[in-house]
Amino acid sequence: MTLSSLAIACASQPESSLSSFSEQCKTTQAPSVGDTAIQGLTFMGTSIANAPFDTSAAEIVQYDACTDKLYVVNAQAKRIDILSMNDAGTPSQTATMDLESAGKAAGIAIGAANSVAVFNGLVAVAIENSDKQANGIVGLYRSDDLSLITIYPTGALPDMVGFSKDGRYIATANEGEPNGDYSVDPEGSITLIDLSQGVNNAEVTQIGFNEFDGERKSELPAGVRVSAPNATVAQDLEPEYLTFADNSKIYVALQENNAMAIVDPASKSVEKIVGLGEKSWSDSTLDASNKDKIIGNFKHYPQLVGLYMPDTLDSYSVNGKTYIVSANEGDGREYGFTTTQALCDQAGFKWDEDDYLGTDKYTSEQGACLSHVDEVRGKKLKVASDHPLAETLKDNKQLARLKVIKPEQTLTAQENVQAFGARSFSIWDENAKLIFDSGDDFAKIAFMNQGQNFNSTNDNNESGDDRSDDKGIEPEAIEVAYINGRHYAFIGLERQGGIMLYDISNPMQATFVHYVNRRDYHQPVCTQVEDGDCKNDIYSPKAGDLGPESINYFTRNGQHFIAVGNEVSGTTSVFRIEL
Repeated sequence: MTLSSLAIACASQPESSLSSFSEQCKTTQAPSVGDTAIQGLTFMGTSIANAPFDTSAAEIVQYDACTDKLYVVNAQAKRIDILSMNDAGTPSQTATMDLESAGKAAGIAIGAANSVAVFNGLVAVAIENSDKQANGIVGLYRSDDLSLITIYPTGALPDMVGFSKDGRYIATANEGEPNGDYSVDPEGSITLIDLSQGVNNAEVTQIGFNEFDGERKSELPAGVRVSAPNATVAQDLEPEYLTFADNSKIYVALQENNAMAIVDPASKSVEKIVGLGEKSWSDSTLDASNKDKIIGNFKHYPQLVGLYMPDTLDSYSVNGKTYIVSANEGDGREYGFTTTQALCDQAGFKWDEDDYLGTDKYTSEQGACLSHVDEVRGKKLKVASDHPLAETLKDNKQLARLKVIKPEQTLTAQENVQAFGARSFSIWDENAKLIFDSGDDFAKIAFMNQGQNFNSTNDNNESGDDRSDDKGIEPEAIEVAYINGRHYAFIGLERQGGIMLYDISNPMQATFVHYVNRRDYHQPVCTQVEDGDCKNDIYSPKAGDLGPESINYFTRNGQHFIAVGNEVSGTTSVFRIEL
């Protein structure tokens, strides 16, 4: 059956034959041609969302083989955009999925869609409540006619949704972020939806972390960051992303906590929580300053470490062993709200001078009032005078500008200075033990390719070195593909832009294959800019892709592809994988 006839067959299935409709979607695996390596990626085309610049109009993208379409989260418009592709793979928007129907069915006002997943003609969408601290929902839709099948309740702020590889389960990572003044802090959780008895008779279980405040408190490793003010462990743990592994476990990234939770679907419980530890910047190098007037100023720093803090996870198996791959973005906690400085001071919070708009701090001018922030510049970090980095932390050309984790007390000479993220991707075994890290590869490869545009931010093409003092290139998205006998990892760099490709067939010795970046730094990001910043919210297509947020591998017409959702440019781009 050809792809076009497959799509017609799927679309013609009546509502009563959902199972037979799903069966139509299992016939598009590309043929194997032996142990053939990937040579690179060829850009096939892009679709630009009709939305203002930098409004998350193309975040998570998923391919559905049954309809031969891409499903893209448009958080700005609170919808899923549907993209069709021509024979070559060039995408264009042809439809949208209305999510208000899910909100009406659940009896809630919906907020943004955060994630989408597909399985055999089923489309699951994670949708937050308009009150982000209230519980959200998963809307389950048919991919052929985009009709709503049913809805399932989740915890607060479902940030990611995924199907198990056999389609039995849907799960969401519910981040449970606090509100601006930290007066409401919902618990993080995982929603597990068991579809074994049918989509309309699913068993929904909310898996939380309350036990780690009580009888399992001793099981919480010391390396797990629990840092929010007056929060319980259950409130502080914030699930960001999850992957269903081949060993029947779910691995959940607890990003801000620098940890991973391992969940057992069979017992519907958290098996354990693992702290991910520290990455030494004495072994690898980094460019840590945006004020040294040297782009690519790579240095070793003893007793400076990065916390991995992964965002996206994926998993794969080699010789019967399970491995987890992570994009180690890093993430600090900063919560606040808009008010006057007088009211901010009265509340006992921190006024953000950078966002102050007036000339008199007690005028009615509005600005950002920070209720909680866990980062501090290196120069303001309190360390003992005999700390090996004491002088380096005062130097703007070294670590004075670097944003680091603010400790509760002065660091002793023996304690490490902790920065956010590892600027890398990692491979972990089934117990979340580190077995590979890409070190400083990403930075050096990006610098070699982008030169003076290295460590740019993603919304300004005149911003080289701007992100050196933050988290660098920021690995955000990761996707694993098994192609012709080999395993590959595709990693998206949120700030720098572009996709890194590694062969991970040997988990302990992953090797770099290719880097492609469809960003043109010589072009303005918008049709009107000032000092490189967008001034009219109208994206300029000449700038290319900005801010890769997700990657999805798929096969089509006997060929291999990836689709990349770029949240800043609002573009969804398709690349063919060349063998």
